[in-house]
Amino acid sequence: MLVHFLLTLILIPLVDLPWLWLSSKVALPAYEKIQGGRPLRPWLLAALPVYLALAYLHTQQTTAVGAAAAGAAVYAVYDFTLLTLFKDFTLPLAVADTLWGGALFAIVFYIVRALLRMPL
Repeated sequence: MLVHFLLTLILIPLVDLPWLWLSSKVALPAYEKIQGGRPLRPWLLAALPVYLALAYLHTQQTTAVGAAAAGAAVYAVYDFTLLTLFKDFTLPLAVADTLWGGALFAIVFYIVRALLRMPL
């Protein structure tokens, strides 16, 4: 169980990195606009509890479909809260990131199951 959690904790940010890089071309200008033109200065240590929570939620999933649904749900909460609160956050970005959350969880589900030789 601990190995499952730790592997998931490592894989989620690693698999998330390409999306963060690709989406930054759209997301960074939106975040900077929300911040009144100031550049985004992430506090990366604050991402640790986020990834801990995502890893925990992910390890509770028993199917790829369940994992995808959980990922989409948690990302939707984040994205659509931002859309609700900030006029400069966009619907296309919220939808794309929500879909990515589902894809991320499904991808990591398959990788973890393969590496740990767990049944799908």
